[in-house]
Amino acid sequence: MRNLKEYNREAAAAYAKKWALDRNPEYKDYEDWGGDCTNFISQCLRAGNIPFDHTGKDILQMWFWYSDNNRTPSWTAAEPFYKYIINNNKSNTDNLGIYTRLANYNELEIGDIVQLLYEGRAYHNMIITDVILEGDYLIDYLICQHTYDLLNYPLSFKEGEKRYIKILGYY
Repeated sequence: MRNLKEYNREAAAAYAKKWALDRNPEYKDYEDWGGDCTNFISQCLRAGNIPFDHTGKDILQMWFWYSDNNRTPSWTAAEPFYKYIINNNKSNTDNLGIYTRLANYNELEIGDIVQLLYEGRAYHNMIITDVILEGDYLIDYLICQHTYDLLNYPLSFKEGEKRYIKILGYY
């Protein structure tokens, strides 16, 4: 039996806040290649101790970035990212890497992912960087993103269909 390891939500959110309005020079900026949002989210997950995953049967079932010429589609593109993180660690696989599930709005925590959808397909990724409460009542979430860079922006201001992804940890 595999042991689920903890995702460092605070480290992922701290990275997001540090680089939301800038670019980490260790990574390529894909802003001019369709957008940098998923690349940014992938960097945040790495900062939260999610390891690269080379265990899939093909490139679409892996997640890594070493250079622009040595990366997976799931690192830089919204829909391949979604398919990878949702399908990666089903109970009947031996894959390593991130373990997630779809979530409801009120289940989100710092470090979880929000996707914007068009006709049911992801086209944009954001990361939760703060939870706004009034007493015990959820008021809103703050997000960071690239591609129209935003730092601690209210999620309630983002229009459109959304999908919520809970990061449970990694194997």
